[in-house]
Amino acid sequence: MICLAVAIGVLGVAAMRRARRCHGYHDHGWYGPFGYGYHGHHGHGRRGGKARMMLHALFMRIDASPAQERAIIAEVDKLQERVHGAKAGMRDARGDLAAALRGPVLDDAALGAVLGRVDVATGEARSAVIDALRGIHGVLDDRQRGQIADLLDHGGGGGWWRGFGPYR
Repeated sequence: MICLAVAIGVLGVAAMRRARRCHGYHDHGWYGPFGYGYHGHHGHGRRGGKARMMLHALFMRIDASPAQERAIIAEVDKLQERVHGAKAGMRDARGDLAAALRGPVLDDAALGAVLGRVDVATGEARSAVIDALRGIHGVLDDRQRGQIADLLDHGGGGGWWRGFGPYR
């Protein structure tokens, strides 16, 4: 009887591993990409959870391969890091803006320095977005690019990503 239970257990584990491999749950733990306990890629925790869910829904919608998913997620992570750096530059500009406003007369030189920092941060963010779009565009095939373009063109259809999460 014990041998039968062990055999059933081994077959069950093998079947679960095969199901996870065949159905795309290769990186996501027991609950899939949207279930309880999902912590995103690279340990992001709850930060950007809805964005990650929408990204994985997009992957399902365009039938992206695992290699494409990894490349796109890497581009998005790189974009987030670069935009975070640009935001840090904007935070530094707050002190300069406060100094420009503090005096009895608006200090044009300090205000010019603030606007220069804003221009640099905006340029960095714009460059990051363009680089990410180029990287993602290069990974997709023509059919997938067309599907994403249609989603963008039609405004997403009022939540195209709904129905892919745990609460359908």
